[in-house]
Amino acid sequence: MPPHIRATFMPNPPIKQLPPIKSKRKRKMHGVIQFLDHFEKTPAPKRVVQPTPEVLKKEKAEAKTKLLNEQRKSLVEEYRKFQRECGGEYEGMNCYNTLFVGRLAYEVTERKLLREMEAFGPVKDVKLVSDKEGKSRGICFVEYENEEDMKRAYRAADGMKIDGREIVVDVERGHTVPTWTPRRLAGGFGGTR
Repeated sequence: MPPHIRATFMPNPPIKQLPPIKSKRKRKMHGVIQFLDHFEKTPAPKRVVQPTPEVLKKEKAEAKTKLLNEQRKSLVEEYRKFQRECGGEYEGMNCYNTLFVGRLAYEVTERKLLREMEAFGPVKDVKLVSDKEGKSRGICFVEYENEEDMKRAYRAADGMKIDGREIVVDVERGHTVPTWTPRRLAGGFGGTR
């Protein structure tokens, strides 16, 4: 093997030995008895308990709910007054003969709905609720000639399909049930009954 290659395989020179480290003299341990007369003689201060994040969150939610309830109180009173004044009549409709129909397909017309609802009895009026542009909002009020037909439709039409969408029906509670509060005033049934 040539000498320049052999040099790479040669062992390194030995490590230089250093003298041992001088050991430091350790301090002696002393007790605390000499400081005992410096300690405080009064009782310990009361421990301040901070509320946990869960408690803070709950308190914040309760305060928010209380504030919203106070804001809604006048609106609910105004709504109750309106409810008492209407006495089961609203815009010429007898609310006791009126059926609420929800989850309608937006393409459904009053004529199509009239054909479907006449199967349960003679219909006096159909009011499809629409927005300012005239687009359907997917809900409707159907007024029957008498209350028995409305009750029959209430029992049979719930879950019926119109234009591929399953509808939900309910009595017109806004003007007939004294304790009813609409959803915008924190009432209602929510998504489904």
